[in-house]
Amino acid sequence: MNKTFRKTLACAAIAASLGTAAITAEASHFRGGAMIPTIENGILTVVQTTFWRKNTVESNTPTVTGVGGMTFQSAVTDTSDSRYDKQTTVYTVDISNVTQGVLNITAGSCCRVATAGSLANWIESSWDLNSSINWDGNDAAPINFDFGTIQPEVSRLAGNDYSQGLNATSPDALALSYNQDLNLNINSQVPGFTVNTTTGQMTIIGDANRAQITDNTSLGGQNVGADAAFSGNIIASDGSMVEFDWMFDGVDAAANQAPMVDDMVINALVGPGPILHTFTATDPEDGALLGPPGTWDPVLVLGAGFINALPTFNTATQLLSWDTTGYAPGQYLIQARAFDSASVGDFGLLTINLCNSLSDPLCSQTPPPPPGVPIPGTLFLLGIGLAGLGWRFNQRGRD
Repeated sequence: MNKTFRKTLACAAIAASLGTAAITAEASHFRGGAMIPTIENGILTVVQTTFWRKNTVESNTPTVTGVGGMTFQSAVTDTSDSRYDKQTTVYTVDISNVTQGVLNITAGSCCRVATAGSLANWIESSWDLNSSINWDGNDAAPINFDFGTIQPEVSRLAGNDYSQGLNATSPDALALSYNQDLNLNINSQVPGFTVNTTTGQMTIIGDANRAQITDNTSLGGQNVGADAAFSGNIIASDGSMVEFDWMFDGVDAAANQAPMVDDMVINALVGPGPILHTFTATDPEDGALLGPPGTWDPVLVLGAGFINALPTFNTATQLLSWDTTGYAPGQYLIQARAFDSASVGDFGLLTINLCNSLSDPLCSQTPPPPPGVPIPGTLFLLGIGLAGLGWRFNQRGRD
């Protein structure tokens, strides 16, 4: 994913994807995950996103301190990436009669994927995921975080420092902070790996540091891409938190790398015509725009607030169209994913600041493009004319 100017904001949306959930109980196949809790009308809902070695996903029921186990609601498995399978599982429990305070949520099992390589900073043993939410008798969604947007690839090529935002935010406007505490059975940090405690930006600076993330060759290559573990916590000012835990995938010139999907920030007016935007992606192997046999996922990942007409996406042209009539002003997040010919994928994030007037604070926080300069691929229908009101800050480079 190309890093661009954007609000460090992402959603905890459930990534609707094709496929069914396969629930198994095998060892040594967990690759990471996170659990996002929310509360509405006294019902605690946890969306558990987990990553697994191919064909080995399982569901692990969370427990809530002082409450007990949760009720399984649904599971969707995304098998589209050749390196891993991703499962999104939803659990609920009624907490309307529970004493108010911070509720701690945990899930776990055995075991992490096997280790191999010069770094091997984790143990092939039990894992857990943790989160918490402050139950004060009211609805709460303190942390929005979509782990599926985090690009795990770390280039070993000289001069390709890793830089990736965690992209979390608080819908309740709580202050967020970040750390890189080691999760269960991750025994050391990746050399040079830091998480900015204020912004959540993750970096690995230095060629020698990234060179240590060597390919995992365990189990005859079944753990491809599980090359170094990393973890930490996203913490809200009210005591709520989300723990993240995943694996870096070290790549070099001889390895196939994920497409680099361009991010975009657009400022737009509410209705009456559609917002049009064309997603673009580059194949790192030849530097060309992604085309056949590369493909685009037909399923968009939508953030909070989409209630009326939903955006549409043409996978042949990568054209997104969204009629915002009836929508409230605010910030809306849309993600599209591209795959190369080897079925390795990455997300691009479109951030749309929707306003009643371009003088509104949300739509005036970034400088506009020069007057009269149209923005390719991003047009807004205003009255009887077309005007390019979006703009793009694009900094080429790997995550």
